[in-house]
Amino acid sequence: MLNEQIVRLLSLMHIHPPSANNSSGSNSVIKKLKFGKKKCTPKFGNLPESVWDNILDHLSPFERVKMRRVNQKIKNVVDKRRKRVLYADFLRTDVDSILPVESSGDGDFFRLPKSPRIVVHEEARSILIIVDTHWTVNDAFKMMAAIRYYGVSAHTVTLDASLAELCVAAQSTNDLAFWFAFQSASGTSDPVCQSSKSPSWVPDEFRVRSVQSYEQDQLTAYSQWAPRTQIIPVGPLFPKATEITIRASVPQLRRLRRFPVYRSPLHRSFIDFNNLHILRLVISTNTSTGRRGRQVAQSLKLAPFLKWANAQRLAHRFSVQFV
Repeated sequence: MLNEQIVRLLSLMHIHPPSANNSSGSNSVIKKLKFGKKKCTPKFGNLPESVWDNILDHLSPFERVKMRRVNQKIKNVVDKRRKRVLYADFLRTDVDSILPVESSGDGDFFRLPKSPRIVVHEEARSILIIVDTHWTVNDAFKMMAAIRYYGVSAHTVTLDASLAELCVAAQSTNDLAFWFAFQSASGTSDPVCQSSKSPSWVPDEFRVRSVQSYEQDQLTAYSQWAPRTQIIPVGPLFPKATEITIRASVPQLRRLRRFPVYRSPLHRSFIDFNNLHILRLVISTNTSTGRRGRQVAQSLKLAPFLKWANAQRLAHRFSVQFV
């Protein structure tokens, strides 16, 4: 499908790739581009960057990333487009409310092939990647790869609490399968879970029992966090970011309190203190009783998160908003 789109676009521009009948190898246009040393393909493989930009405009975000495999020139063109992305949003919600279950894309949003629980919307200066509330460990791996890919050039980053926890954990270990079981052990972390029971596939020793206080919850998390591997991060995920927003509901604040457990502070996980202009925590305080604002804020118990973020050093660059 991708080969046909490239040939069609080049034909409209009166550029004709070599015929498959004259090639001794595969009839794949991408393979011909990849092995551009053949005598019959240099003109087609070395098109001007403006032409490749025109071609990439007609591809989905996933196909653009695949085009990096063709050759170094196209890889550079795709990477230049990525560097122009200044706004990166990584959210977690019901993707079926965005795209019908049977649809792979509508021109604005595209489902990740073989991972229908991930949806992407990309514009010239922004990228929006959404993972479904009912995600899997494979989805977590792919979301982390996408965050690493787009995070290096983003200046303004928005993360849901669950994905922010994923980022902090991934900076301390590459054993994301263990982390996924660790964070799934409590069924009360996310408001989307209708049941307070842990998933049936979670091993019994990983289950977080009901506790009397968040201090006991912290001690339980410290005792259970034992990944098979630990790593030292080579740098923050968002080295160019100046503004980071973390979105959370009141039940999801439990995720933020777990950040110190991973022993990867803000300047190693997300960004250098010197580059940061604002770290914003946005809390949704809507409850079934309609209580908002100060009544809820008194019971948030954010001390572990504030210590992790070194809010005292950030001073006016740290803010909490209630919506």
